[in-house]
Amino acid sequence: MSIKRNFLYNSILTVSGYVFTFATYPYVSRVLGLTNVGIVNFVDGIINYFILFAMMGISTVGIREVAINKTNKAKLSKTFSSIILLNAISTLIAIAILLTAMYTIPQLYPHRQLLYIGICKLVFNSLLVEWFYTGLENFSYITKRTIIIKSVYVASVFLFIHDSSDYQTYYILCVLTVLINGLVNIIYSRKFVSLTFNGVSVKPYLSAFFTVGFYIIVTSMYTSFNVAWLGLTAGTDEVGYYTTATKLHTIILALLLAFQNVMFPRVNSLLAEGKHEEYRQKLQLAVDSLLTFAMPIVITSVIFGPNILHFLVGDGFEGSYLPFRIMMPLILVIGYSQITCIQILLAMKQDRRLLFNACAGAAVGLLLNFLIVKRMGAIGSSLVWLTSELVVAAGAQYWASRIAGFRFPWQLLLKYLITYLPAGIIMVFICNSFHYADIVMIGFAAVFVFAYSVIAQLYILKNPVCIQFAKKITPYAEQKSHL
Repeated sequence: MSIKRNFLYNSILTVSGYVFTFATYPYVSRVLGLTNVGIVNFVDGIINYFILFAMMGISTVGIREVAINKTNKAKLSKTFSSIILLNAISTLIAIAILLTAMYTIPQLYPHRQLLYIGICKLVFNSLLVEWFYTGLENFSYITKRTIIIKSVYVASVFLFIHDSSDYQTYYILCVLTVLINGLVNIIYSRKFVSLTFNGVSVKPYLSAFFTVGFYIIVTSMYTSFNVAWLGLTAGTDEVGYYTTATKLHTIILALLLAFQNVMFPRVNSLLAEGKHEEYRQKLQLAVDSLLTFAMPIVITSVIFGPNILHFLVGDGFEGSYLPFRIMMPLILVIGYSQITCIQILLAMKQDRRLLFNACAGAAVGLLLNFLIVKRMGAIGSSLVWLTSELVVAAGAQYWASRIAGFRFPWQLLLKYLITYLPAGIIMVFICNSFHYADIVMIGFAAVFVFAYSVIAQLYILKNPVCIQFAKKITPYAEQKSHL
């Protein structure tokens, strides 16, 4: 399947995430309230952190190994079964540690009922095997399955969540989506592989499992760990502010990373086939796509952030406004890090350098967590995340330059900043001068930045990807006008 079609499916999947979140989170935040939203997100943050320990490097290693062996069913089945076995072992260890923590850490004990529900999420996460379908580049299946199950989830939220005491039911519904996805994925995988544990071995994958996994866990010190540490030191209300700010940010970032996820198995194949020139072209395409997509979204979200969040979650979440503005530039920072870390260092199997780079970001993240989060709450956690990702991005660029000769696109970035400066000035003026309803302000921002971006991309920046796309749709539009 082509990159364009894969990206289309992945984009549909991500856009559906917008729709489902916009359909449920405003309702849930208003019904459950700040405190209960904070409790659920705190518990889920703990569970997600243990999922990181259970998964380690399985997702990334799985994608890489499946992409390499996907043309040989026997090897693919052996690879799939070996990684499943490795994941099962690590999940059992993670569950044992979590159960111990639930009865030894005072802040966790009051939430043990929710944590037991979360253990089900931890178990069935090992059956999701999204890495398998991503390695096969079967994004069509991933998209269709996810949309169907999430549609049922959205309907269930409105059917079963009616007052603030329903927060446990809400978390059960969230966990059920993982459970159902996991069961469906395992059943469907039999179409491509045979699950057998005869003759399989986890030994060939242990090195990458721990190296890449340690990298992911270290990286989590300034992402997932933030939620847990914030709840332990500053309280669940601050978790509510922080996770509300991250909710929309995460969805926007996911749309950007949809393209990166599609590219990763493809660049691995290109490197394995020795097609280095085509590989470099894909990297340049990734940079152009990042700036084209992220720049207008970052500018608009920073300026109109309070309108966007107030429209989504209502009153009582004003503490989310500044954290949201602080973390929005992460779309650019993380997007670029994905190119240098995943498509260059990881694709070239520079796992140790990737790990060293992540340790630098984690060290900064841990230090800042201890220094500022208790005092600054959600704002502090946002600053920790932004600073740590900047450190990671800088380190990854250094190694990508040395190993692959991949230079930072200073001139292109400066060109984009200058191009979008007038748009930013106009939107700041509008935001400060007019105080209409949130939906009106958001609608104006969306229409304005879209129109400005189209003109800027075609006539000022002269983006070849956008020009090619415009040429394709123009004949179609003209054809339709004559019908």
